[in-house]
Amino acid sequence: MYTTSGPDRRKHPRAEIICPVIMQTKRTVISGETQNLSAGGALIRCRNRIRPNEVISMFISVSLLSPRVSVSAKVIRSSISYSANKAGPYDIGVEFRAVSGQDQELISTKIAEHLKS
Repeated sequence: MYTTSGPDRRKHPRAEIICPVIMQTKRTVISGETQNLSAGGALIRCRNRIRPNEVISMFISVSLLSPRVSVSAKVIRSSISYSANKAGPYDIGVEFRAVSGQDQELISTKIAEHLKS
């Protein structure tokens, strides 16, 4: 899990929610899973590195019963995840740039449901 040395500067609460994600860069399509999700961004684990500052299109499956949420996002950070001293997949931190009102509502509802339980 990613930690910061200073105070948490996030504007939105994050929930540890795992959802399938498809990310489209200028060069390729990458699949992954959210590790946490907020109304303003997400931490995604995937097998490929995406460079910081790259703008990507994302499709998040927040529910089996709803359509995929479509988001434009900017990669804030990209780092290798380590487990038991072994290099693993990449952790990609993204900030959402453009989300429709309906898709924002689906994300917010999913987070609220998770935080209640």
